Amino acid sequence: MATAALHSISHVTLHNGKTEHYDENAISTDMYQHILDLFPLTIDKNGIDIEFDTNTYHIETQYDNSGGITKIYVKLKNPTWAKAHLLTCGYSNNDYYIFNQIIKEKIGERHIIITPQLPYLISRIEPGIIMDQPALQWLTPFARAIALVALDTNNYLQFIKKKQQS
Repeated sequence: MATAALHSISHVTLHNGKTEHYDENAISTDMYQHILDLFPLTIDKNGIDIEFDTNTYHIETQYDNSGGITKIYVKLKNPTWAKAHLLTCGYSNNDYYIFNQIIKEKIGERHIIITPQLPYLISRIEPGIIMDQPALQWLTPFARAIALVALDTNNYLQFIKKKQQS
């Protein structure tokens, strides 16, 4: 699981304006391990497609030493080349650049968003969620697991090495 240095993460959800704090105890060990294995593949320039439930999801991540932005899409069955953007999540443990970038791009949310303490996760449900509403059941824990894995300093060098090899 995450390092002891990562005590808790502030999670800002733009669709409801709430900020909650969570730590590694909020994520099952199995989910953490699954995301730990999956995350480096999302950093690839083409992202990764994964099968889950009855759908195929495309996940791509921009990641560096200041944090990252992960985007999750559902691939549509008709037309097969299309995908719907479900979620954007950004995370950092050292600055607010990603937070401000996602806030600037928010669509129609009218909540007052207070800048969270570091480290943070900010998530934005995208309009494409209409194409896969059941995903709302798992997107929050999935985003939280991604942030825990990505912000764990023990994992950072491992991910960057894999990124450079691809």
